Amino acid sequence: MWYVIQTLGGEEERAANMIRRQIPHYYMEECFVPKRERMKKFHGSWNKVEEILFRGYVFVASQTPERLYQELKKIPKLTKMLGREKDIYFPLNELEERMVRGIGDKEHKTVLSKIEIDEGKQIRVTEGPLKDYVRNVVRVNLHKREVAVQVKFMGKTVELFMGVELVNE
Repeated sequence: MWYVIQTLGGEEERAANMIRRQIPHYYMEECFVPKRERMKKFHGSWNKVEEILFRGYVFVASQTPERLYQELKKIPKLTKMLGREKDIYFPLNELEERMVRGIGDKEHKTVLSKIEIDEGKQIRVTEGPLKDYVRNVVRVNLHKREVAVQVKFMGKTVELFMGVELVNE
């Protein structure tokens, strides 16, 4: 099961590296920071860059959340395990985990989705992870080459920003 660790924004990779180094592997199967690809313009040309998908969060797969929590307490001020009530730990629910798995690849990276814009300014996704979430698009920012998608995460409705590539430019 996947558990979510809260950390300072901008410190996700540092926290994940500390977790991987300091917590024995038998308390966690995997520790990762989901990323997204997006296009960014540098010196007049578009370049593919990677950014954090869920700012302030690190994901850990574990079958022993109680022990994981005890081990996380040894990591100084960088982490807080979410979904804890007294001595019960709640993982991401099945739909949330499926969503994170579905938009990411094996390295938990959300690749660019290819889109076309029709005459009515409607987007049509030709390929990529956005295909399953086109109904959830709440904003399109073609200048930044990204769309905001509304999803459920940790029991709340949040906006995820996914990178897009225009194929009919």
